[in-house]
Amino acid sequence: MTKDPKKDAKKTGGIKSALELAMERMQQKQGDVVPLTHDQKLAIAEIEAETRAKIAEEEIMSRERLSAAHASGDAEAARKTEEEIRGEIARLRERGESRKAKVRRGE
Repeated sequence: MTKDPKKDAKKTGGIKSALELAMERMQQKQGDVVPLTHDQKLAIAEIEAETRAKIAEEEIMSRERLSAAHASGDAEAARKTEEEIRGEIARLRERGESRKAKVRRGE
């Protein structure tokens, strides 16, 4: 029989690989990590695709508003419009992340 030094290290508390250390830290922070099911992965991928599409739609729809604000020469109006657009895009991203978190939790 040959001995596996990695198994011996785990039993005796010896040297651990970087992966083992990272997994231990992650487990301490997040608790037990449960792998995603195939259906969860598909749902998350769909949510990501929908979120990207909504962001692209928002960018396209807001181009005209932003161009008009810049063309008016009112720097404050242009800044405010840009801020509104960034806020809307951030809201879309947050909503997508929230939906993905629900899928991960199994809700």
